[in-house]
This record gives sequence, C-alpha cells and structure tokens, in this order.
Amino acid sequence: MILMSSESKLLFPRFFQNITAAKSSSSFLPARFQGWMNWLFQQYIRFDLALHNRVQLPLEDLKFLEKIPAGSGLILTPNHADETDFKVCVELSRRTARRFFYMMNREAFDEGWGSAGWFLRRLGVFSVERGGGESLEESKRYAMDIVERSKDLLVIFPEGEIFYLNDLVQPLKSGAVEIGMRAILENRKIFPEFTVFLVPMAIKYRYSKSISGTLSKRLEKIEKRLYKRVRGCELKMRVGLIIAELLRRQEMANKLKAGSADLLDLSQRVQGLRQSMMQELEAKYQDAQDSPKKGGLLERSWNLSRYMRSLPRGIFSAESFAQMKKDLVTLARVAQMASWQPEYVDLNPSEERLAETVLKLEREVFQIKRPGQLAGRKVYVRIGEPIDLSLFLNDYLKDPHAARHQCADLLRSRLQSLIDGIKDSQPESRGAAN
Repeated sequence: MILMSSESKLLFPRFFQNITAAKSSSSFLPARFQGWMNWLFQQYIRFDLALHNRVQLPLEDLKFLEKIPAGSGLILTPNHADETDFKVCVELSRRTARRFFYMMNREAFDEGWGSAGWFLRRLGVFSVERGGGESLEESKRYAMDIVERSKDLLVIFPEGEIFYLNDLVQPLKSGAVEIGMRAILENRKIFPEFTVFLVPMAIKYRYSKSISGTLSKRLEKIEKRLYKRVRGCELKMRVGLIIAELLRRQEMANKLKAGSADLLDLSQRVQGLRQSMMQELEAKYQDAQDSPKKGGLLERSWNLSRYMRSLPRGIFSAESFAQMKKDLVTLARVAQMASWQPEYVDLNPSEERLAETVLKLEREVFQIKRPGQLAGRKVYVRIGEPIDLSLFLNDYLKDPHAARHQCADLLRSRLQSLIDGIKDSQPESRGAAN
C-alpha cells in the first residue's frame, strides 16, 4: 500500500492500472547514432585510458572476431566489474573500426536531467528497463534488429550490475542468449544458414604500483565518517569492521538483531538483511502490478523499482512522493548489496580486491554514485572463443528456459577461465595487503 494524499488515504497501486496502461509514450529510448560524435568520443576515450587505464589487448585476440563468418550476428558479452568497462568497449570499437551498439539500464539515461541520455544515444546506446514491462520487449526487439543486420556489434553486460568483483564472474542473466536465439529463428525464415555468436570478453584491472598507502587513507575517511576515529589494525580487518558497522546500522533500522562480525558470518548477515529489506518493500507495495515475488533478490528489486518509477507523478502528494523516492534508494541498495561479499577479501586480501571493496564502501557511506579509482591501472582485455548459438538451437526449441541457462553457464565458465588466465599470466601485484 502507498500513502497518496495529505488526508492520509491509503490507495492501492492497482487503482492506477488503467492510468499507467493509457500512457501514450514508452520509456524505451532507442539509439540515435551519430558517427562524428562517436569518433570524437573515441578519441577522448583513447586519451583518457592512456592516462588512467592502459589497455593491454593482444592482437591475436582480435582474430577471434575476424574469424567469425561474414553475415553472422555478433553479441559481445564482457564481464562488468568497473565503471571503466564501457570505455574499454568504446576503445575496442575504435581498434576494430566497427560500429558498436550498447544495451544500458534505463536509469542511466536520466542522469544530468536527461543530458546523459541525449549523449549516450548518439554513441549507439539504447535503454533496457530491467525488471520487465512493455519497454523490455521493445529493447529486445531493437537488439534483435541490430543482431539480424549482421553489420554492427551488439554489447550486453550479462552480469546486469557493476559488482566490483573483478576476480569472480557473477551468475549471468540469460537475456543475451534469448536475443541471439530469437534472432536466429526469425532470420532463418529468409537466410537458413544464419547464426549468432556470443563473444566472451574478460576485462581485468591491475594497479600499476602499490596502493597500500592510498587504501589506508581512503579507509581513514570512511572510518572518520562512521566512528570519528581511525582503526589501527590491518587493512582487511578494517574493511571487515566497516562492513559490520554498516550492517549493524541497517539492521537496527530494519529492527533486526545484529550478528557476528566475522567475515564469513557477515556474508550471511548481508543476505538476511537484503531479504528483510526486500520483503518490507514488497509488503508496502503489495498490490504492485507486474511485480511478482519470484526470482532472486536482484530481479525482484529491479521489478519493483520499474513498477514504482512507472507510476504517474500526479497521483502522489509531495509527502508520499518523497517517501517513494526514499524507497527507490532502498531498492537500489538491495541491488548494490549483492556485491557485498566479505569472503571476497577474506580468501584473498590482495590490494585489487581491497580496492574494489573500498569503492563499494565509499559508495554506501558517502552516497557517491561513481567513486573515483584509487590510482592508475593496467586493463588486461582478453577475447575468448565465440559460442555459436545455433549449436543449441534444437535444445532451445525443446526447452527454451533450460537452453538459455545452459548457454549462460557456458558463457560464464569461459569468462571466468579468461579472468583466471589473466591472473595466472600476471605476477600477483604486491601480494596480500596488510
């Protein structure tokens, strides 16, 4: 239920079903590609990466793209561990002299009062409304058209979120597989040999020099904000204590009992807290249309967020609209906390892993949307053996759900192997951080 008026009347969202259904315009935003603007942006990105994130891409890896049969559809599927991933893809489009189109979450287009969306669309970016709805199908249809044309390359980040977990590829969403399969089935009505390839691309960041001093300073700022003092123990322990404190505060807000501060126990506390936060919001908006309580917490948070943002502004009082905006922030936190995996630094407290965790903590403590990287890095990019989706077509026709997840699991395996290969081929930078 939602508070909608100053008279404290409670109205159910389903009351507005006809209003939302009657909206004349879709929230889907197609690309408006402009070659000259894309070229200028490529030159800027080339300079920016050279200064802050030097790309290391073997020429032989580009041969995987060259060997793909002409007339085939291509979907590039990188892992998504950092804000710089998009820039890396732009640089790849420059090096391959190919036009790339990118699927990006709808919220990103509203940044800067919509100016971000205007700019992104002219670089070949189109929107996707995570969580379903009519515009999701429009996004898929648009993506299929790009794949079927066979001229351009479609980029989809199948992890769905930026997790800041560069060593571990997270479970993949199967949307890229579905788009590829549907494109094959549709295009084969005219071109019987048409197929689509998923191209795994691993992106791995390594700091060029030791960042232990920078890590300590960034942690000091967080600690002063939380405790008004600085912890005097090793970096890994300080990170764990900060996570425990943030959890304790959120648990108190959700009337939950705080648990152990052990790193492994913290992981269970994170999951319990996310579940509690999600259940509270689902109960509050229990009549939300098209928001079934199914799937993982990430999918449920996307679904409810999409529904809430679709409600017309005019149905809210100023007070209730302000509350809904707070609830949307909470939903975003539920999604972001999927990356809160304390065991990530417990198992291997390398400087890179600690840096990724510090970025997440800064985002939470200081409410920074995009925390700045700690220092200059090298970006190791590897392109793996493409996956020919036509090999799974018969399985897809028999059981689409099972076939999609089979392909997604294979893609994840190849991405993780590429990441592991980068780790094995490069000496561990400075070892464990103390």
